[in-house]
Amino acid sequence: MNTGHLRIRGVGAVSAAGWTAAAMHQAVLEGKPIPAVKCPRFEKERNWSSEARPAPAAPPEKITRHPRLRRSSAITRYSVSAALEALKDAGYDPAAPPPGLGVLFVMMNGCVAYTGRFYHEVLQNPAQASPLIFPETVFNAPASHVASYLGIDGAVSTLLGSPNSIVEALDTAGFWISSGIVEECLLIAAEECDWLSTEGLSYYHPKLIASEGAGALLLSAKGDGPRVSEVIGPMSYLSWQERCELLPELAAQTYRCVQGKAVLVNDRTGISKLDRAEAAAWSGGPWDSVLSPKYVLGESMGAGGALQLVVGAMAARQTGQPVVVSMPGTNTAAYACVLTP
Repeated sequence: MNTGHLRIRGVGAVSAAGWTAAAMHQAVLEGKPIPAVKCPRFEKERNWSSEARPAPAAPPEKITRHPRLRRSSAITRYSVSAALEALKDAGYDPAAPPPGLGVLFVMMNGCVAYTGRFYHEVLQNPAQASPLIFPETVFNAPASHVASYLGIDGAVSTLLGSPNSIVEALDTAGFWISSGIVEECLLIAAEECDWLSTEGLSYYHPKLIASEGAGALLLSAKGDGPRVSEVIGPMSYLSWQERCELLPELAAQTYRCVQGKAVLVNDRTGISKLDRAEAAAWSGGPWDSVLSPKYVLGESMGAGGALQLVVGAMAARQTGQPVVVSMPGTNTAAYACVLTP
């Protein structure tokens, strides 16, 4: 992969823990699951409980004003906030981003809130379905809004995939930077919750709780910050059984890239049936500490991998130790990333 030269110069996040990366990191360090709330349907109520861990209301200093954001959905507001924090964390003035900056956006579900609202109007009365809402239903809408808000003059694109598709975005960002397409790249992954997301996750397991938010990483081939020193994978699988068989090999290859004690940022949800294979694979590692963002925050779907990397980058800064980020995925491929201070 094109990632060995990349450094994470800045990070930002919005999550169920709050509107900063520091708030999320502190919540993950404390290790206590954030309380969940019931997520209602549009029309008929379901006959079973479906819960979510939404992001709290934005504090006044995080409320952004821009013509493009007047009708934007939550996923865009999360992304803008995380992007601004990442730029500031890297030492840039968010009001004047560096030239040659590109944006890569990653998502799985995308703009579900406005999509649901638009099709609800279509079903109620097609003649009065709002054309103002429809543009906010497309997958590329958040990336477009972020680029407009920041005045981006580099490449802008959106990738769709599973929770660990952020690794493929890392690879793409590395290629863009090494090829001179962009000088630096702002990598953002975000999701928002609605009843369909929460209910869909409950089919995988009734205790799996949806979450929302955004993670942003400013990537560069120069400057300071944790380095993406190794990416192990993709290790492809077609079934849950194959996934279980591959994870020990993923861990074994990762151990060969780590010298001395390290921090593990895993994919643990707190549900034994879902965690068992990953826990067994990494049980013999040289871990000084183990962090479980999903156990605390919930399943944030396409944003999950980015939030893990944000936690990993902050752990590398704080401890000065290598950090292994385990991203076994839920569909087709498993990865692990090694971040070094």
